[in-house]
Amino acid sequence: MMTKSDDEFLDDIFGTAKAQPTLVPDDLMARVMADAQSALVKPDGAPKQSLFAGVFDIIGGWPSVGGLAMAGVAGLWFGVSPPAALSTWTAELIGVPVSVDLFGDTTAYFAETQIDG
Repeated sequence: MMTKSDDEFLDDIFGTAKAQPTLVPDDLMARVMADAQSALVKPDGAPKQSLFAGVFDIIGGWPSVGGLAMAGVAGLWFGVSPPAALSTWTAELIGVPVSVDLFGDTTAYFAETQIDG
């Protein structure tokens, strides 16, 4: 007597299940479709906005998003490469300027000759 492997056994089970048609009751399908429709439109029939569109409208549209993007880029630029006047002003305000080298020694990355380690 020959025994089937686990894969052959599962193939037989899935083949049997695939051969039988799946019948969904009409009332269940109608309820699912009605629920899907209610998720897409408001009660007055107007389409619902996506979350992004709602936040976009709350912020104020493209002009405000453009301003936020510019402020973010400027903040990143001042954080990475602050102007000399800002360091002087900070030193006068706080007392001692503090700088942190985030990248360490980067001379090897920008060398003109190839460095073989």
